[in-house]
Formats: sequence, C-alpha cells, structure tokens
Amino acid sequence: MKRHPKLRGFVRLGLFALGFVLLLLFADTHLIQTDTIARLTLHEMQERSDIELALVGSSIVRDHFNAQRITENTGKTAFCATVPTASLPASIALTRELYRTNSPEWVVLVTEPYNFQTVRESTEAQYKLMPYLSDPANMLDYYLRTCREDGYYLDRLLMFRGFGAQSLSDVAKTIGLRYFPEQTYARLRKTMDKTVSYQGSGFLRHETDKRADELIRTVQREYTGFTYELLDGSREQLEHYKRLCEENGSRLMVVIYPNHTAHALAEPGFLDYNDSLMAWCEEMGVPCFNFSFARPELMPNLDAYFFDLYHMVGEGADILSEAFCRVFNAYTAGEDVSGLFYANRWAYLDTVDFTTNVWLTEYDPDGEWNPALEQDEARVRALAETQDVYMADCNHYIMYTPEYRFVLKNADGSETLLQDYGADTLYACVPGALSGQTLRVYARIQGHEENGEVWYDLAIE
Repeated sequence: MKRHPKLRGFVRLGLFALGFVLLLLFADTHLIQTDTIARLTLHEMQERSDIELALVGSSIVRDHFNAQRITENTGKTAFCATVPTASLPASIALTRELYRTNSPEWVVLVTEPYNFQTVRESTEAQYKLMPYLSDPANMLDYYLRTCREDGYYLDRLLMFRGFGAQSLSDVAKTIGLRYFPEQTYARLRKTMDKTVSYQGSGFLRHETDKRADELIRTVQREYTGFTYELLDGSREQLEHYKRLCEENGSRLMVVIYPNHTAHALAEPGFLDYNDSLMAWCEEMGVPCFNFSFARPELMPNLDAYFFDLYHMVGEGADILSEAFCRVFNAYTAGEDVSGLFYANRWAYLDTVDFTTNVWLTEYDPDGEWNPALEQDEARVRALAETQDVYMADCNHYIMYTPEYRFVLKNADGSETLLQDYGADTLYACVPGALSGQTLRVYARIQGHEENGEVWYDLAIE
C-alpha cells in the first residue's frame, strides 16, 4: 500500500506540533524559578478540604492575616489563599482552585488600591501561580484573562524566557517543590532568610528589626489631575468574582488593607480607588470594610510596624488579624460595626495630625514646576534671581499647617541652625554658600508638635 505524501507531511507536522507543545509545557513548569512560599501555600490548599474562611489576595494577605489566630478567634478554619503581586485575575484563579477541594462558608477578598490601578496581571504572579493550577480549564482561563488585558499572548505563553531557571540548582528546586514540597522546603529552610517563617495555612511571618523609615522618605506627593475610579475591566472581574462565590455557596466579604499612611497622604487616587470600591460593594450588596478607616478603639495606626512600603512585621499582622476577627465576629452575629470605622475619608484624614515624611528640592529655573508644591511660584522665581533657593514640602492633610526648621548638618554630627521652625517653606542663601555640605530640614504639624517631627537630608554639590 502506497502512503500519500501529503498525509505523511501532515502527520509529521502534527507530531512536531505535539512535541513543541509538550516541550513548552515542560519548560513552563519545570525549567522556571519557583516561589517557595507560594508553592507551599497552593499545595497545602490543594491537600485540604476543611477550609471554612478563605482570605484571598496578594502578599498583603499572606504576610498580614494570621490564619491560626483567625481560626482561634472566629471558630472557623481559616486559610490565606495567596500569591505575591496577585491582582484580580490571580485571585479568580486561586479561588477556582480553592473550590476544587473546599467549600468555604466565607470568602474574604483583600484588596488595596494597587489592585485597581490597572486591570492587568503581573507576569510575576503568573509564573508563581499558573504552573501549579491543577485544572487545565482554570489554567487556560487565567492565561486568557491576563492576555486579554495586555495582549502579551506570546510573552505569557513563553514565560520561561523571563523567569527561567538560572542554574541546575534552580531546576532541582523547582522539581523538588513541584513533587515533594514539604520535604524540599525542610531542606531549603536552612539556607533561607531567617527573618521569615512559613507558619502554615498560607501565613508567612516576618520578624525583623528593619523599618521602612528611609523608604518612606521617598514617597512624595504627585499631581496628575486624573480621576481615579474603578476601571470597567475591574468592575467586570469583581462581578465575575462575586458570581463565582455565589455559584459555589460562599458569602463574599471585601476587606481593604490599611497601607502606610504615607500612601493615603501622597498618592493620587489612593483614597479615591477605595471609595470607588466601597461604592461598588454597596451597590452589589457586598459587605466591605476599609481598615484604613479603623478607629483607634478597633485598631491603632500601624505605621510603626512596616519594614518596607507595603508589608509589616508579625506583630503588626497580629494586630490587624485581631481587628479583623472583631469585625468579622460582630458582623456575622448581626451587629452594627459601622461605629468601629470613620464614616468617610474626611473624618479619617482629620485624625492624621502628623506628617509621615518631608523632603527638600533645590529650585531649578529650567525645570518643570510641580503643581503639587505649596510654594508660591512667583516668589520662588524672584528669590532665585539672586540666591540659591531650597524648597521644603511634606505629606500632610491640607487642613493642617506644617512648619519647617532648616539646619546645616556638620561632619561631626552636630547641627548649625539656619532657620528656626516656621510656616515658611523656603530657605534661601548666597549662591554656592552650601556647596559640598548637607542641608537638613525638619517638619512637624503646627499645633500638634507632640506627635513628633520628621527630617530629610539633601547633599548639595
């Protein structure tokens, strides 16, 4: 019997295509880097069937909701279903994976404004999550959902190019975590960061003396003039998430994570996104609690616990977890919990009678003027004709008046007073008088000096 040459060609093409797909799948699952904690979390979730209260989201869930403590205080078995940098597409995929083996009574979607600045999913979240989804349909849905927003079909399909293993030890780690996660973690634990420990149920505890003081100094107010509301894509995905929970018999609750106060004071849209999400929840009948608006009787300000701009040490996580339990227990018992939160952003901001950070800028006559600055541009330009002008600014609520103190920081650590505390935001001097020296500015809120001062150093060339 004579074989048809065209048929033989199609068979070869089909075999090549099949081999290419298998090779691609192998590369995207075995030849990539792996986030150890994300893998442990997903594996544990897939092995369990007792989860009654699932908290879903990014590292703000993983690092700040102590599942064991929440279980003890609510009487419901809690679990943090998380992957770092997750936005709504990853949360949807995580929750679909959760429902394969669990039927939680409550699903708590934990968000922050960064989840809604864009409807796109981070490629970092994809490589940490997608290879370990057990349902091919869920994997495909997640892939297509992420690609629809940014069009990176090929880049996301070939994710091993950007997140590929860098060495044989990386490959061994990935394969070990894929097939023997607990044993591999026990081996890797000896070489991992000693300040973090995976405590099970998706909770990662941080214990470090490091704080975000230096990083907070970099958070400066911006100006864009844009309107910040939930994007249409975000609304569509939130509605999809709500249906997903309802179809699986879960009640949905939304919690807004209390980021460092500097974000609320400095970043355009930070509070607007929260307001827009809360309005959506009210419209859709979903309970929503903004822990940025927590009153002191519910939870103290947590700024002192941040070790970077977004994450807290374990003590801060414990405080937030206790506050969540108090709200959750009261709400599910039918109690009115509105009194535990400020009614709106204005009530909240009126309590922020301190500044989180201050900064200095040397005036550049050729630079673009920032409308966010509070200085009088005409006055600054006039002074700059004959003097060097340094402009101080700080993050604060507009209803409060900051005051500034300028000093020269000497080599031996001592200070020389140049201009004492006052509302003037400018320091001017003879051109070149401060060359090679360090100008320091202190700031505090007028009438609330007991809340302390912040400072910033500017090295002058």
